[in-house]
Amino acid sequence: MRKKTITKSPNHQITKSSSGFTLLELLISVSLIAVLVLILSMSVRTGLRAYSRGKEVNDGLIVVSAIEGLLGRQLRAVVREDESDLKDFSEFHGEENEVSFVTTHVPLGSQAGGLFRVVYRFDERGKELIYAQKVITRPEDLKEALPDRIDPEDKEDLMEQGWGLSIVNGIDSLAFTYQGTLQDESTPENWQDGWNKKGKVPEAVAMGLAFSDDGEEPATTWRIFYTNPFLIVD
Repeated sequence: MRKKTITKSPNHQITKSSSGFTLLELLISVSLIAVLVLILSMSVRTGLRAYSRGKEVNDGLIVVSAIEGLLGRQLRAVVREDESDLKDFSEFHGEENEVSFVTTHVPLGSQAGGLFRVVYRFDERGKELIYAQKVITRPEDLKEALPDRIDPEDKEDLMEQGWGLSIVNGIDSLAFTYQGTLQDESTPENWQDGWNKKGKVPEAVAMGLAFSDDGEEPATTWRIFYTNPFLIVD
């Protein structure tokens, strides 16, 4: 609060106190507070956006790691035609957006054991990866294919038929390619985009995966999986 001194005479001084701020001081104070609030809100918004984006990226990396780990183990345990005891169960069918085969490996925690038919399918419309598995006990069970289209209301019916389903959302693109021989030195994106050789299993399967990134063109990352469990690769 400002004090103003008025001189009445050399021997007498009168001190007068003004009440409140001037209009200019009030406007300056309000402007400063508005600027501080704006800076604070922008900082909070930026921090929340960075946290949300970081969480999405981290969740995406966890999903990718889980998918890659499971697919790699299942391919190393794929049933081959040259396994005399199981040759009737050998089946490997690959397309650009789907791969299915018979394996002896399923996710940890599964109550079942034995042989499993597994399907990895990318739904371009829903931008989601569908993973399905089913226990098979007879070669005839291989004829029971997973429906071409899976709607949410179909999940219960499929589970009653013995299918286990998991769906991963938020994937921008996913593609599979196949290599018939290890002598092929081409890059994964140039491998075969399909595999349907009866009784034959490819030497390697590549998966190209991309996540959307705030409207920018996502980069596809390729990962190679070998089907021979005893193969040592540098």
